[in-house]
Amino acid sequence: MAMQVIGHDLDGNEIYGDVMGDVMGDVDGDVDGEMDGMAVIGRGRGRRGRAIALPPKAGWRKTQMAPGVIQPDQGMVPLPLNGLAGSPAGTFSATIPQITFQGQLQKPFRGERLLVSSVRVGTTAVGRLLTQFFVGTDMQQADIQGWDGELIGNPNSFGTRLTMKPAEPGVLIRAIVTLSTVLTTTDTIFANYTLLGRIIA
Repeated sequence: MAMQVIGHDLDGNEIYGDVMGDVMGDVDGDVDGEMDGMAVIGRGRGRRGRAIALPPKAGWRKTQMAPGVIQPDQGMVPLPLNGLAGSPAGTFSATIPQITFQGQLQKPFRGERLLVSSVRVGTTAVGRLLTQFFVGTDMQQADIQGWDGELIGNPNSFGTRLTMKPAEPGVLIRAIVTLSTVLTTTDTIFANYTLLGRIIA
């Protein structure tokens, strides 16, 4: 049967075939291959035989809207809250009984788990870290009284997952921390506040 131009490959070259033979084979084979997620390379000018089928995209690439453009996704990440006083930052002393720990968001974020650690030096370093937590100007607690940051933020505690208010980029997340007992002489308490939460990327 006479050969006819039935299409063009990716480079613009004409693809020849006969209507009842190769074309039906291509439709039954190559198109089905494309439907199964296989990329197909067509035949060049004057070539005969089956087209080459490439393997499907990797799973992580299937979520891309375009090469290098990833669809919105979310993940659990830490937000460090930096102490705005003390030396090193976050260190309570006889002259610094209160410190604000602060983090500024770069992407949409919702806090879910607070982690707090401390290093105490001296016999008077026994005060508890009474905490008031804010997302922007919204207090994240049922009353204004400070609560024990080390108790809620203990890495070994159970059932202390929080449901904080979601916040947009630029919003400040702050913990205002006051010692329950003041320090004397050269005694110190170093505290570290970290908030785990969901970020939209």
